[in-house]
Amino acid sequence: MSKNWSQNELLERKKHFEKGVWARLIVIFLGAWLITSPFTFGYESVTLLKAIPQTGIAPKDPAHIQTAMHLMTLSDIITGSLVMIFGFMSLTYKKIWPSWAVAILAVWLQFAPILFWSPSSVSYLNDTMISVLLITFAILVPKLPFEGTTEGKDVPPGWSYNPSSWLQRLPVILFGFLGWFISRYLAAYQLGYIDTVWDPFFGDGTFKVITSDLSESFPISDAGLGAIAYALEGLMGCKGSTRRWRTMPWFVLIFGILVVPLGFCSILLVMMQPIVVGAWCGLCLVTASGMLIMIALTIDEVVAVLQFLHDCKKQKLNVWKIFWFGGCPLGATDDKRTPLFSDPKQKFKAMLWGTTSIPWNLVVTALVGVWVMMGPQIFAIEGYLANSFHVFGALTVTISIISWAEVARALRYVLILIGLWMIISPWILTNSIPNVEINSVIVGVLLVILSFRRGKIVESYGS
Repeated sequence: MSKNWSQNELLERKKHFEKGVWARLIVIFLGAWLITSPFTFGYESVTLLKAIPQTGIAPKDPAHIQTAMHLMTLSDIITGSLVMIFGFMSLTYKKIWPSWAVAILAVWLQFAPILFWSPSSVSYLNDTMISVLLITFAILVPKLPFEGTTEGKDVPPGWSYNPSSWLQRLPVILFGFLGWFISRYLAAYQLGYIDTVWDPFFGDGTFKVITSDLSESFPISDAGLGAIAYALEGLMGCKGSTRRWRTMPWFVLIFGILVVPLGFCSILLVMMQPIVVGAWCGLCLVTASGMLIMIALTIDEVVAVLQFLHDCKKQKLNVWKIFWFGGCPLGATDDKRTPLFSDPKQKFKAMLWGTTSIPWNLVVTALVGVWVMMGPQIFAIEGYLANSFHVFGALTVTISIISWAEVARALRYVLILIGLWMIISPWILTNSIPNVEINSVIVGVLLVILSFRRGKIVESYGS
């Protein structure tokens, strides 16, 4: 990517660069911290390695432990050295890529401890925390040229509110970091750092899930992998101004991919728990619930970006250039629907703009989905029908909650297909069980009927 900056834009870049020099100096310091960490914390210390709990699903043989800590030592020294080099190279307003190189190295730091199955909790804590700090000071704090123009209005054309406002993003950021904290806790057990794991709802359900054959089939800790995704979602929610739907289209779309498609994958894995493992993970359900809310609150910003790019194409503008560097759409407005944190009257309500008109019928369908998920326990169902109840119950909850978002309200029609399946599935998957058949038919009919009502749309969304 390249852009020919005007003289005024170059002066603006220089001003922003001068304000953010301190952040780049912190990046260099963090690189030095990484280089010295293996020696400061004794990664290869015999005393430290003897104190490691023999729990979780990580390899526990002495040869692996020694090799893993040696690789972690090399990783931190090499990564820290590269961070310092790129940190010094970023001390100019003319270069963008060194800051991105630091961000890529930061992502590696999230992967390294789980890729090597690091037996030291100190190295896992150090690498993941330094990773977050590097992304913060290399990308989030300084304003980079890719953020695009600062001219123009906040609210997309034809929209009644700004989907990129900080209050709109705040719940997504909070749920992202909540998922990060919980996933790190589960990863700590899988990697052998703690000797027990707690489940708020299902007794030893979490233990059974994170030590199951399904979890062990992953080449790395699946909880650690989830922690990486949640950390990136939380951090990406923090980047960009209230105009990022038009100044950083590419960034918002990547953020949307992390939240929506990867969110569905996370939810799918939770659906598989009772089928493959025969147990529910309570903490996994908490993170999946947060992910559903994140999807419902993120999808409007993604829609705004897609509309903006579509309008640019209709106007025969350079969409590729606008995709990377942003632009100023015709018809955008700037009013009070970009709320500020300093406005206490709108704080909570503004977080939910786009989802405030939750239809009662979609609340009912979500509750029906929970009932279906509980069906195997209530009716003592086993086999394929039990698996069907678990999957389609969770899918009903997922579709219902995402459809609370006004821009995704049409997704509710998927419930018709689920309802029809619920009506016919008892006769296909099992022998005659009168109570189960009656329950399934009632549930199916309810889903079909309730899915037709759209509910009130209180906001405007352009085209």
